[in-house]
Amino acid sequence: MLGSIPQRLLRDLVTIKVCTGVDAWQKPTWQETGVRNVHIQNTNEVRKTVNNTEVVLRSILFIDGRRSRPRLDYEALAMQSEAAGRPMRAVVRDWRGNLVGDYEVLSVDSGPDVPSTDTHHVELGLV
Repeated sequence: MLGSIPQRLLRDLVTIKVCTGVDAWQKPTWQETGVRNVHIQNTNEVRKTVNNTEVVLRSILFIDGRRSRPRLDYEALAMQSEAAGRPMRAVVRDWRGNLVGDYEVLSVDSGPDVPSTDTHHVELGLV
């Protein structure tokens, strides 16, 4: 089994915004959940989307399977948000509370904690 992401890296906070619907003027409504003990890392990685277009990720958000709270099913939340009309969003703040960025979540990747069936960490690809 892998060890947890070091606590000294998990200093950021994120507000996960899940679309719950859009009104007649196409303005989305959001359900927000705060998650603490996460880590954001800048990147310049190219990924392919589900419709086979290439996008450049601005950042990757690491959410530890043990230390980040609360525990959420990010894949289900992303699908729920897409079904309601808008992609899931992540508003990230550093440990001082300063805004790092307001991102759209492009991908959700879970890292398994082999040999157990637990999730070691979740990576959110942000644009």
